[in-house]
Amino acid sequence: MTTRVRCARFLALLLVAMLPVAPAGAQQVATSFEELRRLMTPGETIYVTDARGAVSKGRLAGLSAGSLQLQRDRDAFAPPVNLSESDVNNIAVRRSDPLWNGMLIGFASGAVPVAVIGAGASASAGEVAAVTAGYGAIGLLTGLLIDSLNKEKATVYVHGPAPRSTRLQVSLFGSTSRIGVQVSAGR
Repeated sequence: MTTRVRCARFLALLLVAMLPVAPAGAQQVATSFEELRRLMTPGETIYVTDARGAVSKGRLAGLSAGSLQLQRDRDAFAPPVNLSESDVNNIAVRRSDPLWNGMLIGFASGAVPVAVIGAGASASAGEVAAVTAGYGAIGLLTGLLIDSLNKEKATVYVHGPAPRSTRLQVSLFGSTSRIGVQVSAGR
């Protein structure tokens, strides 16, 4: 098998491997603490905006159906603050990209082009492998740096709308010839 055939097969395999990349899915946002319990784990760094608009940063110490316990970063030895669901407007959590995938993408981005070009060159396999490993290592470190800096705050809870009450008004009316009931609903 010639070098050109091997290079063409490798390039075709590389293109096929890149096809099934799926777009990122939307983040789920809870509207009750009960829903939030499925989205968070204790120890995560969170940003809680209360009903007045003040933001508190800390770690999630506990979460029940009706309350949240926040361990503030500045008061590490103080007991956690207990917030009821009605006191919380929204919650954002600090999430980061896993480091391994950036390293893998970076290594492939650095090593694959050099390997493809080296396969078509007249260099020895050892030289191509050494240069490929070097560029792969540079890509790996670049991917690691990018993923370590890639942190975002994602909103995971928004206080749901207050239940609206409906007023029902019942009126009796009557005259000498007839009697009736009028019913009307309003907010």
